Amino acid sequence: MKKNVFQTPDLINYLTAAMNRAVLLLSIISLLIFVSVNIAVGQNKPKVTLKVATCQFPVSGNIKSNSSYIKKFIKEAALNKADIVHFSEAALCGYPPKDVPSFENFNWDELRAETFSIISLAEKYNIWVILGSAHYISENEKPLNCLYIISNEGKIVDRYDKSMLTTGDLKYYTPGDHIVTIELKGFKFGFLICYDSCFPEMYNIYRHQQVQIMFHSFYNAHHKDKTILDEIIPAEIRVRASDNLMWVIANNSTGHYSSWPACIARPDGSLESLEREVPGILYREFPDAKITEKFPSWTHNNKMMKLPDLEIYHNGIPSKHPRAVDTKSMP
Repeated sequence: MKKNVFQTPDLINYLTAAMNRAVLLLSIISLLIFVSVNIAVGQNKPKVTLKVATCQFPVSGNIKSNSSYIKKFIKEAALNKADIVHFSEAALCGYPPKDVPSFENFNWDELRAETFSIISLAEKYNIWVILGSAHYISENEKPLNCLYIISNEGKIVDRYDKSMLTTGDLKYYTPGDHIVTIELKGFKFGFLICYDSCFPEMYNIYRHQQVQIMFHSFYNAHHKDKTILDEIIPAEIRVRASDNLMWVIANNSTGHYSSWPACIARPDGSLESLEREVPGILYREFPDAKITEKFPSWTHNNKMMKLPDLEIYHNGIPSKHPRAVDTKSMP
């Protein structure tokens, strides 16, 4: 009589091994399908982009006129699908003494009403707004030269107060004593105002906070003619960008004579600008190349400067008033 090739235990072991191989094969096939599908989805998934808009217009002492420009550009930026729109130093209130003699008898009620209207517009058009203005502290203290950071939900989420005040600024303003950073769509922002650009340490402190994009608002306008500002400020913007490996979004008033136009500097120091003294908006989408393709360029300064232990990041004496300390309060 012919014997079976497999005895019962051998058959069971054979079948078990075969099943294990089949399960393993199915697992591998499932994994390959899963990976392939996710790669395909990843390739088809739109990249997260950030679109910024920086504006220039002839800032004046007329709050209503300034507000009209600001609202017009908010709407235009939103229609062009910008995520955030950036305005110059003192864009809403005007800059003393060029636009307003001083803040004595200043119409704070009108400034508050227009600020509230701009905040409401930011919510309506679902866009972030960086608004240059002045912040009231008290009857006994000079206001702050500030940037209100307004969210697309219609809220003041923070306020940067100009820290490095010129000798002239100190006649009209109280200095700030803090930096401000926010994150939007994976990008980290910092904020500075005008004369801050003359101090490398103001950028260095933000670099230590891993800031990628600096919004720097200026007011260098209503001069009689050319000054050294025509040369030095664009140079500073490029150097601060390249020294700190940041993008610098810098704007200005277009009031005649304006020293230079709104511009954007890459980390390699290359610069794109609007036409000087012509109201308008300059856009940039991120991610953006650190190095321009227009000519051979490179980035440098990969070593951060240390932060000195005793560095003071302001000129003058900051205020400890609750309205100065509360960076989310209305004007």
